[in-house]
Amino acid sequence: MNRCPNCNIYLYSHPTVCPLCNSVTEELDEKEKYSARALFGMGAPYPDMHKKDRVLRFVLRLVLFIFLLAETVLVLINYLTSVKYPWSLITGVGLLYIYLFLLYWVRHDSGFAAKVGYQLFATQIFLFFIDYFNGFYGWSLQWAIPGIILLGDGIVFFLMMLNKSRWHSYLLLLLLMGICSLAILALYFTNVIHSIIMPLICTGVTAFYFLGTILFGGSSAGRELSRRFHV
Repeated sequence: MNRCPNCNIYLYSHPTVCPLCNSVTEELDEKEKYSARALFGMGAPYPDMHKKDRVLRFVLRLVLFIFLLAETVLVLINYLTSVKYPWSLITGVGLLYIYLFLLYWVRHDSGFAAKVGYQLFATQIFLFFIDYFNGFYGWSLQWAIPGIILLGDGIVFFLMMLNKSRWHSYLLLLLLMGICSLAILALYFTNVIHSIIMPLICTGVTAFYFLGTILFGGSSAGRELSRRFHV
């Protein structure tokens, strides 16, 4: 017997994915199985999924309205003040970025690892865009993006501790962050950036974390990498 942590329903056919929301299910221990059968018998109470969808649609519309109103006010302030630098364009892109990822998190059924990976990657592109729009001083590649990679390491560690039964599903995300770290470090040796401090820190931390995961993960880590890369 499994349980969906999102819908909070019990599934008696042991599926690994919830048939209602496609979230990864959790396997119950014997005590939890006995309590579920005593409470519900051999049937499972399915929730009203349409009600949840209506609430989410309302929230998304409300957020969009607030963002449009906020950006309109910011554009007017930018236009009426003596500072003629178009900073309101940057705020508009930032609000659009936040709204698009709210849509992605709500409407897509991919797991946390994929969602976190996409968001970290998009955040790096967004920071690079701001740096490039302001004349490209290199702060995005030298400081901000390595900081995002370190933040990603922390998020992956938290998710692994939170979902210990499926920690290996975040291994590929950790590997991709390691590749990004090496790419940032390579920019220093090609003279694109001029400080090695943050690139070296994020590369070292990510490599140490990845190797430690492989070492302590043992056969589970090996099977996950084999499954991902079909080797």
